[in-house]
Amino acid sequence: MSAQKQDHPSIKVLISGTSGSGKSTLLEKLIRREKAKWQFIYDHKEGDFARRFNVRPCFDLDELSGRLEELWPVGGSVIFNPSKIFAGKPEAGFAEFCQFLWRIKAALPGKKMLIADELDALVDNRCEPEALTVILDQGRTFQLDCYFIAQATNGIHNQVRKQIREIFVMLQGTKNGTEWLEEKGFSKPEIDALKHGQWLYKNLNTGTATRGGKAFIPKNAERDLRGL
Repeated sequence: MSAQKQDHPSIKVLISGTSGSGKSTLLEKLIRREKAKWQFIYDHKEGDFARRFNVRPCFDLDELSGRLEELWPVGGSVIFNPSKIFAGKPEAGFAEFCQFLWRIKAALPGKKMLIADELDALVDNRCEPEALTVILDQGRTFQLDCYFIAQATNGIHNQVRKQIREIFVMLQGTKNGTEWLEEKGFSKPEIDALKHGQWLYKNLNTGTATRGGKAFIPKNAERDLRGL
């Protein structure tokens, strides 16, 4: 079975929102709903994804290769934690992870997902995101979809932002950092009115727009001041 499929849709999703807005929960729901054969997850936030999906992380390229052998040919989740060989340099680890995925993509038939959190810290305007842009440019042919989270969309490298085709907007950390979202057709008053758990959605290919999510109050929202 070939890993190439010429009619595979171009799926490049970005979830934008501040810390605690519900981004990771939404991403987890999307990942589980898609049921892709392979999920390649870059886990540079203290092992959050490994805990969510209950999957043993890999810490170097040899372990990544070994994990693929374990999962072949059924598929599953491949999680890379860069903390050992790319300590303090998550952007370098992400570039290496993207290069690894691109090298082996043709050997993996079926739908694949590249997943990463805090994209704005991995491919900001100081980093040339060559490895990722190759995936964004050509990954569709190999059934390779991209799902990302970011806190500050304005900080993501423009070569990456222009490739995003679907956007979920959640509660933003600053009302002054929504310029790119507004350029893509989101209403600033609607963005500013979002509560934790709520989202606005827009498909830039079709123009489809909707909203959803269930508002919640963060557990740490109210500090107990009794007795102080």
